Amino acid sequence: MKILFLVTHLLSGGAERTVSYLSSYMAKKGWDVTVLSITDDIFYELGEGVKLVKLGIPSSSRNIADRALNVVRRYIYASKEVKKRSPDVVFCMLPDVAKYILGTCERNRIKLLTSERNNPQFVQSKNEINTKIKVFNQADGIVFQTERVTENFSEDIKRKGRVIHNAVGNEQVYTAVTPEIREKKFTAIGRLDQQKDYPTMFRAFAKVLEKHPEYSLEIFGGGSDLEKLTNMAKELGIADNVRFMGVSKNAITEAAKGSCFVMSSIFEGMPNALMEAMAVGLPCVSTDCPYGPAELIEDGVSGLLVPVGDSDALAEAMLKMIEDTAFAEECGRKAKAILDTHSIDAIAEQYCKFITEKVKGVVND
Repeated sequence: MKILFLVTHLLSGGAERTVSYLSSYMAKKGWDVTVLSITDDIFYELGEGVKLVKLGIPSSSRNIADRALNVVRRYIYASKEVKKRSPDVVFCMLPDVAKYILGTCERNRIKLLTSERNNPQFVQSKNEINTKIKVFNQADGIVFQTERVTENFSEDIKRKGRVIHNAVGNEQVYTAVTPEIREKKFTAIGRLDQQKDYPTMFRAFAKVLEKHPEYSLEIFGGGSDLEKLTNMAKELGIADNVRFMGVSKNAITEAAKGSCFVMSSIFEGMPNALMEAMAVGLPCVSTDCPYGPAELIEDGVSGLLVPVGDSDALAEAMLKMIEDTAFAEECGRKAKAILDTHSIDAIAEQYCKFITEKVKGVVND
């Protein structure tokens, strides 16, 4: 099998991590694997045998004219590279990047696959919706992360699809050690933006500090809301206990030392950070947002789920995890079962089977 993954970049993110572990697994399987990156921005490393091609087109532009030129370059250079390499299939993990090679795949009879990586009800613009639907209509196959996500699309699109959860794709979780004594800290991992709803987390943490002022909150990730969140922490009087750690390849290793992982998202697709936290045996608290957390956590058994935007409920759950240590450790122990159900091998094989069926023209039931 000759497969090409087309990505905008390989910076920190769930889609990029998925490309990293899938491409590496497929190369070990003996497939001819190329990752084509539009920019030169790299965070994730690729496995032995995976060919990395960088087009060198900047992610930012100096002005409108420069931006328009970069868009044209994306269409021309990506299409030229796909045609030259002539793969059996092109997999664009994000549908937005697939628009650059739609015509090339159709003219050269190259199978095109893509996926839905987030909650489609929370797209940002009408243009994004139109682009996604156009790509989904023309694609040969689509991977959905949960069954509930498929209900947002037409029957024609659903028939092309396959539900495949994310894998626990971070190699560090397989060597992480559960500490004998946990550090008195909560950990969050995710972009500093509106989707992750850190304001609700901050308000909940402020309530926790009223009873347990010795605890800290470490947040791994970068984003546009850093200044706003820094100011909010000061206003709430929790700034001394909140640490913005930035983007780190060792985030989950550091998180594993703590008392509890917290996620306050308004919406998700299938949250990688939560999956990794469960895999290292961290007691986890998450909002029951659409979609993902409820497919991963059995409430009260392998973690705690709380309503979106409810800082009181979130604070109560966080307090439960640090005050009832026996309950918390049992949640962490049961959460680790995700290492079996969502291992790289198990999930990557599902992808390989789906891709092979699409290339061979097998029709979904």
